[in-house]
Amino acid sequence: MKEKQTRKSHAPREKNNPVSIPDELVFEILTYIPVKSLLQCRGVCKRWRSMISDPSFIEAHRSRSATTLLISFPDTHRPRRKHHLFSIRDGEARQLSGSRHWNTSQSVNGLICLYEQHDRSFPKLSFRVTLCNPSTRERVTLPPTRFSNPDLCFDHQHISLGFDPSTKTYKILKVWFERFNSIMCEILTLGSRAWRIIKDGLEYTLEAKGICLNGTIYWADARHISEDYPHFVVMQNRVIAFDVGEEKFRSVPVPPEVPIWDKCMSSIIQIGGHMAIADYQHVATGISTVMLIWKLEDSVNGIWSQKRILLPESWIHRSVPNPRLCHFCVASSDGGNIILIPSGFFRDFYVLHCNVEEGRLWREAIRRPPQDDWDSRSSIVTSRQVCEYVESLVSLKEICRL
Repeated sequence: MKEKQTRKSHAPREKNNPVSIPDELVFEILTYIPVKSLLQCRGVCKRWRSMISDPSFIEAHRSRSATTLLISFPDTHRPRRKHHLFSIRDGEARQLSGSRHWNTSQSVNGLICLYEQHDRSFPKLSFRVTLCNPSTRERVTLPPTRFSNPDLCFDHQHISLGFDPSTKTYKILKVWFERFNSIMCEILTLGSRAWRIIKDGLEYTLEAKGICLNGTIYWADARHISEDYPHFVVMQNRVIAFDVGEEKFRSVPVPPEVPIWDKCMSSIIQIGGHMAIADYQHVATGISTVMLIWKLEDSVNGIWSQKRILLPESWIHRSVPNPRLCHFCVASSDGGNIILIPSGFFRDFYVLHCNVEEGRLWREAIRRPPQDDWDSRSSIVTSRQVCEYVESLVSLKEICRL
C-alpha cells in the first residue's frame, strides 16, 4: 500500500494549469479587437478592465482601427426630415441606432458632433449640439450658449470638432451666421462648461465639413463676405485653417486652377497625415477621366504637390440622380487610399477604392440595408453627407469630466 501511494504521488497531475500570457502580448492582441467586443472584454477581470481603459491602449487601438465611412441619409418617412447615419464597412451598410440629426461635424478620434439648426416647430431643440461616440454609444448634450436663443438674429450654425495633440484637449468650434451675413465664433474646451467668444474674427463663411490634422482644422469651401456689400459673398481660392491650440484663423493659398469654391467638383481629404484636395472638375463636366489630387506639403508657404488619377471611362457617361450634382464625392481611407462614393450610392450600392501613389482602382460592392432603413427616391449623396470615421474607445465621461 505504501509503495502504491509513493508511485501515485510521483504520477503526472491531470489538473489543468492555465498558461500565463505576458501583459505585453495581451495588450497587442486586444488592440486589434473591435470596440464592441472590447467593451465585453472589460468584464473579464480587473486587469483587463484597467488595461483597456488606459490612455496608451486607447490610442494604440485607434491607430490600428480601419477607417469607416459614415453617410448621412435623409429620413423621408418623418415630417421633420431628419437624417440617419449609415456605417459603410466590410462590404455592408448598417444604420447606427440613436443617430437622428440635422447636421454632422467631421469625426476626430472616433468622436462626432450631431447638431440642429433653427427649428420653429421645436424651439427647445433649436441649435442643440450633441457629442457622441458611435462605437461606445455614449452621448453628451453640450451646454447652450448666449446665442442659442431662437429669438435672436442668428439662424444658422456650423460646428467643427478639433483636437490639440500638445495638450490632449478637445474643442468645439461654433460659427454663427446672422441673417445679415455677420459672423460670430465661439469655442468650448471639453471639460469646461463655458463657451468663449473668439476675438480673432472670421471673414469667411464655411459651407462644408472640415478636417482636423495635427491640431489644425482645415476648410476648403470658404467664401469671403464683402465689406461694402454684406449681403454678397465673393468666391475665394483659399483654404481656411484654424489652430486649435492658439485658437486663431489663417488662410492658406491654393493653386488658382483648383475649384475649391464648388463642392460638386472638389472634396477636402487627408492623405498620409496631409490635407489634400480631390479635384474632379473635368470628370464632373465630362471633359476627361483625369482626377487631380493636390496635397498640401507646406501649409505655411502654401506649397502643394499634384497626383493624377485616371478614372474609368464609364464614370463620365454614367447616369446621375440629379444633373446639377457631380457623379461622385471623395473621402479618405487607410494607408494613403481614397474612396469614391457615387452620388447615387443608395441606388447602386458600391464604392470605388483608389491607391493614390499607384493610381490603382478596385470596386467594392456593398450589401444593401433593410428596405425600411432607406428610401431610394432620395438617393443623392454629396460631400456634405460623407464623413470618415475610425472606431475609438475615447470616453466622453473622461474628456467632458462628467
